[in-house]
Amino acid sequence: MKLIIKEYLSSLRERGELDAILPDLLSQMGLNVYSRPGRGTRQDGVDVGAVGSLNGGPEKVYLFTIKPGDLTRAAWDSEVQSVRQSLNEILDAYISTRLPNEHRSKDIVICICCGGDILEPVRPALEGFIQQNTKGSISFEEWNGDKLASLIQTNFLREDLLPEGARSHLRKSLAMIDEPESSYTHFAALIRSLSAVDALSDEKRVTAIRQMSLCLWILFAWTRDAANMEAAYLSGELTLLHAWSIASLYAGQKKKVPEAIEGAFSSIFSAYQQISTMFLAQNVFPHVRKLHALSTAVRGSCSLDVNLKLFDLLGRLALDGIWAHWEAQRFPPGEAERKQRMMDIAHTYMSAIKDLISNNPALVLPIKDGQSIDISIAVWLLAIDSNNQNDISNWLSEILERARFAYSTHGQYPCILNSYVELLTHPKRGDNEYRKNATGGSVLYPLIALWAAVLDDDAMYSKVAALKSDHLGHCNFQFWYPDDSSEQHFYTNSGSHGAVLSHACVDRSKQDLLAQVFGECDQTTHFGELSAVKFGWWPLIVVACRHYRLPLPLHLLQGFRKSAAQVSDSAEPPQNG
Repeated sequence: MKLIIKEYLSSLRERGELDAILPDLLSQMGLNVYSRPGRGTRQDGVDVGAVGSLNGGPEKVYLFTIKPGDLTRAAWDSEVQSVRQSLNEILDAYISTRLPNEHRSKDIVICICCGGDILEPVRPALEGFIQQNTKGSISFEEWNGDKLASLIQTNFLREDLLPEGARSHLRKSLAMIDEPESSYTHFAALIRSLSAVDALSDEKRVTAIRQMSLCLWILFAWTRDAANMEAAYLSGELTLLHAWSIASLYAGQKKKVPEAIEGAFSSIFSAYQQISTMFLAQNVFPHVRKLHALSTAVRGSCSLDVNLKLFDLLGRLALDGIWAHWEAQRFPPGEAERKQRMMDIAHTYMSAIKDLISNNPALVLPIKDGQSIDISIAVWLLAIDSNNQNDISNWLSEILERARFAYSTHGQYPCILNSYVELLTHPKRGDNEYRKNATGGSVLYPLIALWAAVLDDDAMYSKVAALKSDHLGHCNFQFWYPDDSSEQHFYTNSGSHGAVLSHACVDRSKQDLLAQVFGECDQTTHFGELSAVKFGWWPLIVVACRHYRLPLPLHLLQGFRKSAAQVSDSAEPPQNG
């Protein structure tokens, strides 16, 4: 296990990776981390600052300067922001001007921290520097990959800390990276065991969420080196959701334990974001503008494989765009430039979605009704910009036309089947009873009808009504809503939850459908009571819907309503998503 950890550490980068792990490690060792890495702020050589006692010794201040990988001659004294430059800044500026007053009387330990080894050509210069500058209350320590790996193994991964079998699951997950489904299965078992914290003390919950963070970072590093990040992507979603199930218990509190859990959750979120962005940058973005490029890249054994994968990629692409939009909305009015930068990123995702659809015809006919989840995530993102309204209408109308034709000719129409084996044999041509059973219910068609109503598209709305009356009179058009048990199960998928609105009235006017759908939203308060919504992390709901295959809550569409007064007297004013 130590070799696994050391190899992981040596592959980490400084910004956002090695410096994301170190504060949690120091806190787990009992130190108080008073200074964490920051971007765009002057640090005077110190990446992490901590204070406390190690191994029963006197209380000291520990100042860390961090470099990724091995400490080479270039990293020591020839690069911009070299280690020697950082050490001089600590000695010349940080200690005298930035060290908190309450710690000035304590001994100071300056720690040279790297994920790999200190190479032999560097050692004479490093030891000479240390000898010249060790004086009075100032001393130096080397924290290389070996030491970090030992500390991580001792403080995070001891047998008495990890649940039985957790180490085995981590090893198996890493060993099976080239088989992403197997790797994810083992990692999921690991995360479920670590997140089972109901009977644990606050301190053990902190340890558990930090262990989850560390394990995800390890998996990320290994999958990145193997150039196969599928397992990391799925594991990143799962870890983020399970971590929130712990973090939500302390959200909004300002005591020591909640702050520690918030820090660990932020580390997991950082890993999740980097995994998602890197996965899409390597596998999707370069190919969206090329005709059939992604369809060909799937290399499936049949058209079903292409269809399933493309809708999956569509959902992932849209979800990352939603996170960019969410980040833009979090900036205060005084940071208009940074807000606009994130909105530009969100628009980049919108353009990529439109290119993906136009260059891959498989995306105009889902094979599963459940692929409406990915469609709804993509449409939600596109709808943020009113300029995309025609693109949304054209895409959804094309889906309707293709589905109608496929159904009438016993082609590959959207069905409620989920088993891959069953989908391989779908459809059974000429079998009307099979066709009726395979379309017994739908969330896809009522979703399209709802967007037609929201966008005030009479033509598209009429197409859904005609499809229902001409071919799908037996089909129960449904909408899904969270219920009072959703908070308990949403993030961990620990049980079934939610309620269904059956027999959506697409045979009536658009206004009637809007009144029915959003009136139900107004009457049910369970969505607003979800912790991810209450504490401003609502995209976690979208992550959970994509990962666990749940319809997107319709409350997220309320911000796109034309006017509450046109819908129902009880409706609230439109809210931005």
